Amino acid sequence: MAQIYIDAAASLKPKLACGGLIIKDDLLNSKESVLLGEMDNHEGEWAMLEFALKQAVKLKLTSIIVYTDSKIIVDTFDKGHVKNKVFKSYYDRVVPLTKALDMFIITHTPRKNNRGADILAKDRLYKERKKLNLN
Repeated sequence: MAQIYIDAAASLKPKLACGGLIIKDDLLNSKESVLLGEMDNHEGEWAMLEFALKQAVKLKLTSIIVYTDSKIIVDTFDKGHVKNKVFKSYYDRVVPLTKALDMFIITHTPRKNNRGADILAKDRLYKERKKLNLN
């Protein structure tokens, strides 16, 4: 089973988010950071989940466990619904991606156990802000 770690980092001025992704299994150890665009940290977490699942599909992974420090996302999957309209649009896009997998587990992990994805997200955010002369 592949292990996927996701995290997002965001700034308020300008409103900008980046994400970090780590995918590990017996044959793979992939790390990636992405510019997510103009959104807050909570939306960035959702965007990273969607990005991670699309990457899993591309890599032909069939069984995954996603580790995130976002309680909002984990709680949404535990409840099976979300009220926030922005998050609902992500949830509606993400659920079909999970159905394509043989096994999908999403679990909350403390920030200290998600440092790799956290560092990738924060480093990318720093670089993107530097391009804009904001650091």
